[in-house]
Amino acid sequence: MAGKVKGKVKVAIIGSGGITGGHARGILEHSDRVECVALCDISEQNLKARNDQLGGVDAQYKDWKKMLKEMDDRLDAVVIGLPHHLHAAAILDSVAAGKHVLCEKPMCISLEEGDRIVEAVEKAGVTYMSAHNQLFMASVQEAKRLLAAGEIGRVRWIRSQDCFVAGGPEGNAFKGSWRAELKTQGGGELIDTGYHPTYRLLYLADSEIIGVRGSMGRYQQKIEGDDTASVQVRFANGVIGEIFTSWAMELPYGTHHIHVIGEKGQIFGSGNDLYIWRRGEKEPEKRTLPGGDTFVAQMGYFVACLLDGKKPIHGAREGRAVLEVILGAARDAEGWQKHAHVKAEA
Repeated sequence: MAGKVKGKVKVAIIGSGGITGGHARGILEHSDRVECVALCDISEQNLKARNDQLGGVDAQYKDWKKMLKEMDDRLDAVVIGLPHHLHAAAILDSVAAGKHVLCEKPMCISLEEGDRIVEAVEKAGVTYMSAHNQLFMASVQEAKRLLAAGEIGRVRWIRSQDCFVAGGPEGNAFKGSWRAELKTQGGGELIDTGYHPTYRLLYLADSEIIGVRGSMGRYQQKIEGDDTASVQVRFANGVIGEIFTSWAMELPYGTHHIHVIGEKGQIFGSGNDLYIWRRGEKEPEKRTLPGGDTFVAQMGYFVACLLDGKKPIHGAREGRAVLEVILGAARDAEGWQKHAHVKAEA
């Protein structure tokens, strides 16, 4: 059983493409506590980009199984940034090798895979942290603190959203990419960028999920899955949750990434800006919070989990819960679409 790491944390990056540039920044920023000792990717271009960024990594592989075997006694943890359909296999192999894991979203693409990951992680006793970097946004952390302190009383409604037009008006942002196909993507925008507002919602609601509804569309992107999703979530504590996310339209004008309404007021914001409006006040109070690169903060937190015994902000069970919302919304959306098709045929 793996315990706390002693000395500097030795990590390998499995899947060295663009997203792991953020993780590499985190490694460099916390170089007194963590170092990258191996890179793995089938792409020479990706390996070179990450190697150059990190200032030279001697051990480079194209097969993570070989890497885990050959680097076993020189490796504490892995950072996984592979295409979605490969996450489960890489996680399970790494956990079986006794390595701690920081994995990009989504954790996997099916609940069956999610169950296997949760079981394997808990049996092995390793630390698994879901790479939910937007939990480290200053506005999200401050909102969480204020809610816990009862600043706006009992929470009634939460919206979490993330929208932008990917790749311009042509809709070819993901042409020829693994993101364009259901078998490798696992869905569409909701299981990708939409993962961010989903885990933010669950983090702020802090309650068991009792119901999910979903509606999806594909308005612009030339992909097999959705490029826009609207999701409603009901929580056991009575909170009504909403997720709106898109690769085909901008954030609705005048709105924010998070918005919470409670019995005594409202909290809303984006990035480092947070607003608090208390019932009876004319204008909300604006707080501009200190905060930086969420990937750097995330890496620092992961390293603290391994060296100091800190609990992951979101582990394997939370990663599965996010996936359950997304897949539940997709199933519900299929029902809506079938019903609409039947009405159109009538």
